[in-house]
Formats: sequence, structure tokens, C-alpha cells
Amino acid sequence: MDNLIELRKKIIADGQLSSKEVESLRQELFSNGGMTKEKGDFLFDFKDFLSKEKITPEFRNLFIDAISSLLLEDEISPGEIDESEAKWLRAKIQFKGYQDRTDQLLLDNLRRKSINFPEILNYKTRLSRWFESGLYFSRYLTLFAVIGSLLSAFALFIRGSMVVAFGLVDFFHSFSSGAEEYEKLLAAFVSSVDIFLFAMVLVIFGMGIYELFINKIDPVERKADSRPSWLQIQSIDELKSSLGKVILMVLIVSFFKHSLDISFSSASDLLFLSIGILLVASALYIANKQHK
Repeated sequence: MDNLIELRKKIIADGQLSSKEVESLRQELFSNGGMTKEKGDFLFDFKDFLSKEKITPEFRNLFIDAISSLLLEDEISPGEIDESEAKWLRAKIQFKGYQDRTDQLLLDNLRRKSINFPEILNYKTRLSRWFESGLYFSRYLTLFAVIGSLLSAFALFIRGSMVVAFGLVDFFHSFSSGAEEYEKLLAAFVSSVDIFLFAMVLVIFGMGIYELFINKIDPVERKADSRPSWLQIQSIDELKSSLGKVILMVLIVSFFKHSLDISFSSASDLLFLSIGILLVASALYIANKQHK
């Protein structure tokens, strides 16, 4: 190794890599027992140190022959790349953050000559990693859905609060005047519940989309998730299930609100109302059974 280090210093001092120096490197690498991991580390470090212009075809061939000999001509696993060799080679290639042309040629040579080719060595090209990084970054497009749903929920909460405020004004007005407006007040407050429930649907949707695509909501870095189960979203199916339960409640409240506006003038009207109540009760029963 001392001779290799001295040779490297000489090459660096010359500022160029000649064919004679490459041949000297070959003799030093394959002498004294042939290639070792220590020599392989030296060769990778030297290759990464050289600029693209200084890597000559002779040096590239030397690099491929030496590393291939190290991996395929050892006594432990001759002709194949074992797990420790694969991890070592992957670490060396990945150290600088990208795969250069010499690395690609080395891997191609190993694919042809080795009995096996470990999956860990199927190293992605820089273009593939850039594309996948951009594809992964595209998940932030869902922020438009998150922000839009939260803004819509905010507007609905304000609208529901206004309905409640107007209902309270009507209540105090009727209380002072002595007029009976029970059904009108009930319809107003039921309408506010309907609005609040749909606003909750939008909040759950926004939180679920954020957790599924962006990041887990954990503002205080809790170790145990203390949120209610209907806010713990782990998959699209769980999100749909949570939304479905709230939407069911919205439909039930809407049914109740519209039933207040219907005038029951015949027995068939009461029959239809009874059927509707039975269907609502069945829907609640099925939802509860599914939850259990």
C-alpha cells in the first residue's frame, strides 16, 4: 500500500495520468496476493478524486478488472458476489451521491461475469432518481385540496354560527312578544347542525388527505396518539369510512329538517314518514355494527 500511496502522490503532482502510470498501478494492485478490500478502497477513492477528463480508457479498464477480480476471484465466494461484497460495492458507489460512467461499466461487467447479481446493486441512474424525486414531490399538490377544504369548512362554520345567532335573535324576540314560533326556531337550529356537520366532513377530509400524502399531524410530538379513532387516518379506506359516518349524520339531520316542513294530511303521509324513520334507524344500526 505504501507504493500505491507514493504512486498516487506522483500522479497528483504530475497533474495527468499517463499509460505508464496506469501500468504501474496495475502491477502494484495485482502483486503481493492480488486484490484486497484495502486496495479496492484505495482504487475507489482514487477514481472519485480524479476528474472526468483525467479518467483515461486505460485507467477505466484497470478499475473494472481490479474490482471485478476482487469480487469474483476471492476464495470465499468465487464467481459470485456475496452479501457483504454487494453491500461494500453499493456503499462505495453511493458514497459520492451518484453513479458515474465508470461505475456503470463496472456493474455491466459484473452482470455478465457473475453467477448472481444481488438486488442491492440495481442502482438507479441519476435521471431516474430525479424523476422519482419530482414524482414524490408532486404529493404536495394535495395541499390545494387540504387548504380548499379547510377554507370551505371555515366559511360553513361562520355560516352556521350566523344561523344560530339569527335563531337566538328570533327566540328572544318571540319570547318578549309572547308569540309561539317553536317550529321555526327548531328548523333554524337543525339547519345550523346540518351546516356544522358538513363543515366537519370537510375538516376530516382535509386532515385525512394531509396525513395520507404530506405528513402525520403531531404538533407536540406525542408518543401516544390520543386523538379520537375517527381522526386517526391510516389509509384511503379509513378516510372514506370516517367521511361516510359523518355524511350519514348529515343525511339524517337533513331528513329530520325536511320532515318538519311536510304537512301530513293523510295516512299514507304518515306511512311514508314511518318508513323513512325505519330506514334511518336501519342505517344507524348497520353503521354501528360495522364500527364494532
